[in-house]
Amino acid sequence: MGMFDGAGAAGAGADWQKQAAEAQAMADKMMQDAGYGNAASDVTMANAAEMTATMGADRDKIQASADENNRILTVGSAAKATIVSKTDTGEKVAGNSVYQLELSVVPDGGKAYTVKKTEIIPPQTLTGYADGTTLDARIDPADKNKVAFGDKPFK
Repeated sequence: MGMFDGAGAAGAGADWQKQAAEAQAMADKMMQDAGYGNAASDVTMANAAEMTATMGADRDKIQASADENNRILTVGSAAKATIVSKTDTGEKVAGNSVYQLELSVVPDGGKAYTVKKTEIIPPQTLTGYADGTTLDARIDPADKNKVAFGDKPFK
Protein backbone atom coordinates (compact mmCIF):
# COMPACT_ATOMS: atom_id res chain seq x y z
CA MET A 1 0.00 0.00 0.00
CA GLY A 2 1.46 3.35 -1.08
CA MET A 3 1.62 6.45 1.03
CA PHE A 4 -0.94 8.34 -1.09
CA ASP A 5 -3.33 5.50 -1.85
CA GLY A 6 -6.86 6.74 -1.26
CA ALA A 7 -5.76 10.37 -0.98
CA GLY A 8 -8.02 11.33 -3.90
CA ALA A 9 -11.15 10.42 -1.98
CA ALA A 10 -10.11 11.80 1.37
CA GLY A 11 -8.86 15.15 2.56
CA ALA A 12 -9.55 18.76 1.72
CA GLY A 13 -8.79 18.49 -2.00
CA ALA A 14 -11.07 15.58 -2.74
CA ASP A 15 -13.52 17.58 -4.85
CA TRP A 16 -11.11 19.70 -6.89
CA GLN A 17 -13.62 20.20 -9.71
CA LYS A 18 -16.13 21.74 -7.33
CA GLN A 19 -13.42 23.96 -5.80
CA ALA A 20 -12.28 25.06 -9.27
CA ALA A 21 -15.86 25.91 -10.26
CA GLU A 22 -16.36 27.92 -7.05
CA ALA A 23 -13.08 29.78 -7.62
CA GLN A 24 -14.12 30.58 -11.20
CA ALA A 25 -17.52 31.82 -10.00
CA MET A 26 -15.80 34.12 -7.49
CA ALA A 27 -13.43 35.43 -10.18
CA ASP A 28 -16.38 36.03 -12.54
CA LYS A 29 -18.24 37.94 -9.81
CA MET A 30 -15.20 40.13 -9.12
CA MET A 31 -14.89 40.95 -12.82
CA GLN A 32 -18.61 41.74 -13.04
CA ASP A 33 -18.38 44.00 -9.98
CA ALA A 34 -15.53 45.85 -11.71
CA GLY A 35 -17.71 46.36 -14.78
CA TYR A 36 -16.27 43.66 -17.02
CA GLY A 37 -18.57 40.97 -18.33
CA ASN A 38 -21.98 40.10 -16.97
CA ALA A 39 -23.95 37.03 -16.04
CA ALA A 40 -24.58 36.30 -19.73
CA SER A 41 -20.99 37.03 -20.82
CA ASP A 42 -18.25 36.21 -18.34
CA VAL A 43 -14.65 36.81 -19.28
CA THR A 44 -13.54 33.88 -21.41
CA MET A 45 -10.68 33.13 -23.76
CA ALA A 46 -13.01 34.11 -26.62
CA ASN A 47 -13.59 37.65 -25.33
CA ALA A 48 -10.38 38.16 -23.33
CA ALA A 49 -8.86 40.53 -25.90
CA GLU A 50 -11.96 42.75 -25.85
CA MET A 51 -12.04 42.77 -22.04
CA THR A 52 -8.31 43.51 -21.89
CA ALA A 53 -8.79 46.47 -24.23
CA THR A 54 -11.66 47.77 -22.07
CA MET A 55 -9.55 47.39 -18.92
CA GLY A 56 -6.69 49.25 -20.59
CA ALA A 57 -9.00 52.08 -21.63
CA ASP A 58 -10.35 52.32 -18.08
CA ARG A 59 -6.83 52.39 -16.67
CA ASP A 60 -5.96 55.20 -19.10
CA LYS A 61 -9.04 57.22 -18.01
CA ILE A 62 -8.15 56.83 -14.33
CA GLN A 63 -4.51 57.75 -15.00
CA ALA A 64 -5.47 60.81 -17.07
CA SER A 65 -7.81 61.98 -14.31
CA ALA A 66 -5.10 61.51 -11.67
CA ASP A 67 -2.51 63.30 -13.81
CA GLU A 68 -4.83 66.28 -14.38
CA ASN A 69 -5.72 66.49 -10.68
CA ASN A 70 -2.05 66.39 -9.69
CA ARG A 71 -1.23 69.07 -12.27
CA ILE A 72 -3.89 71.39 -10.84
CA LEU A 73 -2.84 70.60 -7.27
CA THR A 74 0.75 71.50 -8.20
CA VAL A 75 0.09 74.83 -9.94
CA GLY A 76 -3.32 75.83 -8.57
CA SER A 77 -4.36 78.44 -6.08
CA ALA A 78 -6.09 77.54 -2.81
CA ALA A 79 -9.86 77.44 -2.51
CA LYS A 80 -12.76 75.75 -0.80
CA ALA A 81 -15.24 73.76 -2.89
CA THR A 82 -18.69 72.87 -1.58
CA ILE A 83 -20.64 70.12 -3.29
CA VAL A 84 -24.01 71.57 -4.25
CA SER A 85 -25.24 68.46 -6.07
CA LYS A 86 -24.07 65.32 -7.82
CA THR A 87 -25.59 63.44 -10.72
CA ASP A 88 -24.64 59.93 -11.79
CA THR A 89 -23.85 60.14 -15.53
CA GLY A 90 -24.48 56.42 -16.03
CA GLU A 91 -20.89 55.93 -17.22
CA LYS A 92 -18.68 53.40 -15.44
CA VAL A 93 -14.90 53.33 -15.30
CA ALA A 94 -13.46 50.13 -13.84
CA GLY A 95 -16.76 49.55 -12.04
CA ASN A 96 -16.78 53.05 -10.53
CA SER A 97 -19.57 55.49 -11.31
CA VAL A 98 -18.79 58.78 -13.01
CA TYR A 99 -20.58 61.77 -11.46
CA GLN A 100 -21.19 65.32 -12.60
CA LEU A 101 -20.61 67.49 -9.53
CA GLU A 102 -21.93 71.01 -9.19
CA LEU A 103 -19.56 72.92 -6.94
CA SER A 104 -19.61 76.30 -5.25
CA VAL A 105 -15.96 77.35 -5.36
CA VAL A 106 -14.59 80.10 -3.14
CA PRO A 107 -11.01 81.11 -3.94
CA ASP A 108 -8.93 82.33 -0.98
CA GLY A 109 -9.83 86.01 -0.73
CA GLY A 110 -12.28 85.80 -3.63
CA LYS A 111 -15.98 85.53 -4.42
CA ALA A 112 -17.90 82.29 -4.85
CA TYR A 113 -18.73 80.96 -8.29
CA THR A 114 -20.24 77.74 -9.64
CA VAL A 115 -18.36 75.02 -11.51
CA LYS A 116 -19.33 71.63 -12.93
CA LYS A 117 -16.73 68.89 -12.49
CA THR A 118 -16.73 65.30 -13.68
CA GLU A 119 -15.36 62.88 -11.09
CA ILE A 120 -14.84 59.10 -11.05
CA ILE A 121 -16.02 58.07 -7.59
CA PRO A 122 -15.56 54.56 -6.17
CA PRO A 123 -18.60 53.36 -4.20
CA GLN A 124 -16.47 53.03 -1.05
CA THR A 125 -15.83 56.81 -1.00
CA LEU A 126 -19.21 58.08 -2.23
CA THR A 127 -20.30 59.22 1.25
CA GLY A 128 -17.40 61.70 1.22
CA TYR A 129 -19.14 63.49 -1.66
CA ALA A 130 -22.43 64.24 0.09
CA ASP A 131 -24.25 67.42 -0.87
CA GLY A 132 -23.09 70.25 1.38
CA THR A 133 -19.62 68.76 1.93
CA THR A 134 -16.85 71.38 1.76
CA LEU A 135 -13.41 70.25 0.62
CA ASP A 136 -10.01 71.88 0.24
CA ALA A 137 -9.39 72.51 -3.43
CA ARG A 138 -7.04 74.08 -5.92
CA ILE A 139 -8.02 76.15 -8.96
CA ASP A 140 -6.14 75.95 -12.27
CA PRO A 141 -4.67 79.44 -12.86
CA ALA A 142 -5.26 79.11 -16.61
CA ASP A 143 -8.93 78.07 -16.27
CA LYS A 144 -10.92 78.81 -13.11
CA ASN A 145 -13.44 76.13 -14.13
CA LYS A 146 -10.86 73.38 -13.56
CA VAL A 147 -10.78 72.42 -9.90
CA ALA A 148 -9.03 69.60 -8.07
CA PHE A 149 -9.81 68.41 -4.56
CA GLY A 150 -6.97 68.55 -2.05
CA ASP A 151 -4.33 71.02 -0.97
CA LYS A 152 -1.21 69.38 -2.42
CA PRO A 153 -0.31 66.80 -5.09
CA PHE A 154 -0.52 63.09 -4.39
CA LYS A 155 2.81 61.29 -4.43
